Amino acid sequence: MIYTSGSTGRPKGVVVEHRSVVDYVSWAVEMYPGVRGNALLHSPVSFDLTVTVLFAPLVSGGCVVVADLEEDPAVEAALAAVPLSFAKVTPSHIALLDALPGVFSPSGDLVVGGEQLTGEQLEQWRRAHPTATVVNEYGPTEATVGCVAYQLLPGQPALAGPVPIGRPSWNTGVYVLDGGLSPVPVGVAGELYIAGDGVARGYLNRPGLTAERFVANPYGAPGSRMYRTGDLVRWNSDGELEYLGRVDDQVKVRGFRIELGEIESVLAGHPEVAQAAVIVREDRPGDKRLVGYAVSTADPLTLRTHVAKVLPEYMVPSVIVPLDALPLTPNGKLDRRALPAPEFTANTEGRAPRTPQEEVLCQIFAEVLGADEVSIDDNFFELGGHSLLA
Repeated sequence: MIYTSGSTGRPKGVVVEHRSVVDYVSWAVEMYPGVRGNALLHSPVSFDLTVTVLFAPLVSGGCVVVADLEEDPAVEAALAAVPLSFAKVTPSHIALLDALPGVFSPSGDLVVGGEQLTGEQLEQWRRAHPTATVVNEYGPTEATVGCVAYQLLPGQPALAGPVPIGRPSWNTGVYVLDGGLSPVPVGVAGELYIAGDGVARGYLNRPGLTAERFVANPYGAPGSRMYRTGDLVRWNSDGELEYLGRVDDQVKVRGFRIELGEIESVLAGHPEVAQAAVIVREDRPGDKRLVGYAVSTADPLTLRTHVAKVLPEYMVPSVIVPLDALPLTPNGKLDRRALPAPEFTANTEGRAPRTPQEEVLCQIFAEVLGADEVSIDDNFFELGGHSLLA
């Protein structure tokens, strides 16, 4: 049983059968030759990412090397003596691997999972490790660790934007369906449903939630089930799945329906951005704003201009907050709750009001925008304003 986070904050215990783990591990041994060498175990056993790193090597004659992803001379010396051939990380870990000595990175297979992966996140690591194969592995705990995968082979050109999640694993059926459970055409977004040997038994002592997410499979044998992932995907022309975001990540801001993942992809596409995240904040009741976060040294206004060149105005974040690193959960996933509230600062070189009318307008702008003060040279929209707020 592995607990996953719930949208209400109450964790859900996923009951996974041993036969499903055997099915997954058998596939992983064939898919990832690097597990027969030295595999890096850096995540807790309560995280299903660990299943791959712990069991696949031990059933195939490999070695499991236990070490944290942090600089330590003793660990570095040990890893230099037993060079890694396999590691599995989340996309948020990749920037950490870039910063760590090369002994923490595998020469064989780097498997990435748990969050959406972009080509930009991989670019620097792949340049430093040209002989490694990178695999984007997708799979919720409810479908036993991983059930869909996409390989980036050595020498394969770098990808821009989101990396496909690929094709299903052994004994797995995947369906991209609309609201009426009918398959959608190639290129059309739909919700991903998973069937096959990896589907878990359900949630521990949560029969209502189990019935809601583990549903009858109209395309399988009588009595078979499929798991409703809540993920939006589409088939591309190469017969591979592309991840588009969560069904519940589709938000409404000022009446516009917005995919946060699309904004994150554009922001991460800037050459000076290592990682990016976008959320909707409501720091003042009734005032919803898109806020972007970027691990970057670039000027936030430059990044905002970059996004504005690609996306319509209503999808441009009110502000982009530069960070040294994105906050992570203990499992290495993005901790959205820990993203800091933005500070909308006025132009320090702006001119003060010169007339009673300008003074009143500046006070009104500051009140509406939640700023301490506003000069007559400030831009209403660059301070987080939008048409509805105006």
